[in-house]
Amino acid sequence: MKITKQILRILSVMLLWSSPSIGQSEGTTIDQSKHEGLIELDFEGAFKVLHSNGHEVEAEKQASLISDAYQFLSEIMGPKSEFCILVVAIEDWAKNAYMPVPGLPEYYKGNIIVGAGQNAMADDYAQMLGSFPPEMTSTLYEIYKDEKGNLDMKLFFDKLAIHELTHNFQDPNNQAGYSISRWLEEIHANMGLYAYYKSNRPNELKYITTLVDFSVENPPPSAQFTSLQDFDTNYYSMSPGDYGMYQMKFTKAAEKIIDSLGNDMLKPLNDFIVKYDESYKDKMSFSELSKKLGEEVHPLFVEIITNWQ
Repeated sequence: MKITKQILRILSVMLLWSSPSIGQSEGTTIDQSKHEGLIELDFEGAFKVLHSNGHEVEAEKQASLISDAYQFLSEIMGPKSEFCILVVAIEDWAKNAYMPVPGLPEYYKGNIIVGAGQNAMADDYAQMLGSFPPEMTSTLYEIYKDEKGNLDMKLFFDKLAIHELTHNFQDPNNQAGYSISRWLEEIHANMGLYAYYKSNRPNELKYITTLVDFSVENPPPSAQFTSLQDFDTNYYSMSPGDYGMYQMKFTKAAEKIIDSLGNDMLKPLNDFIVKYDESYKDKMSFSELSKKLGEEVHPLFVEIITNWQ
């Protein structure tokens, strides 16, 4: 059975997996427009943590997770000197976050924003999956079931904070948009997500891979775009179903790269993304980009590009 049209609405907000482009800025100043009304956590770490009133405990939890992931990623890719963590309550989301889906992690101009409390995307996704035939979702219930027997998809979606943290490394100057290729940014961000959980929290890796595998095996009923070139060209106009499938496939590619080449592959790809910034978008063809990836990062990327479907 294929995923029905109901998934199209759900997958539309997966655009939040990538950092939005809302205009260009210069320098490394963190965008503080979203800090208003938040409380700074007493936290000694590589970054500042701010949170909504009444959510200090959640902020401490997020600070601990992201601090551990930052140490892991920075040991591979080098430090990222300026960024903040914003732990934002549902009622503050419109004021203190950029994108419209409450609770779903996002990154923009030096701010990694995570939800305090329930994740609206996780709730919607659990409702959608709960409408499928039981024989189709039995594996999902084995992995994501809570103590009441309901699907708790926060076990997947909350982990995307590490995806957004990896985007932060791609963006050394805290700008709105930064690299030559969105699909390359997304593969790299999912490499950071996968590598961290595989290495530091292996018991939780199943919460990422199970939903990804399920989604790849049960694609939306129609796909207008499938190529990597299509992803960049039609980034703002493609259907939600198409975008969601790209993200799941990017995660599968990330899994293959990390499993085959190891965590150290995060650095040369990050260096490549930083080196070939947005100024190269009209100066390098897709084939030239593929060739440079093979030469400057690893030939496996050429294989992934060549065999992409």
